[in-house]
Amino acid sequence: MKRKPKQIKEPAGRILRDLFRQPAADFYAQPMLHINCYGQVQVENCREILLYDSSQIRLDMGRWEVTLYGDGLELCAASRGQLLLRGRVLRTEFSYKEGQ
Repeated sequence: MKRKPKQIKEPAGRILRDLFRQPAADFYAQPMLHINCYGQVQVENCREILLYDSSQIRLDMGRWEVTLYGDGLELCAASRGQLLLRGRVLRTEFSYKEGQ
């Protein structure tokens, strides 16, 4: 008859501590791209806008460059940490930058 391997149970305190611990210090400074289906794109912590017109926008996101292609793309708001883009996004292209 086969024996079942013993399951090692972690203490509940450790599980709760790991569940509610703070993320790494640079977690909130990482570039983020949020695209919703109503034609709005929110970008956080973008380094630079490399190209912008009504049909495309190319963004430097650190290790990546992101290009959004679409119709009627309009940069609605730009602040130090965030960009808000509206329009009809048809395609998104990601390219990795070597040596970063």
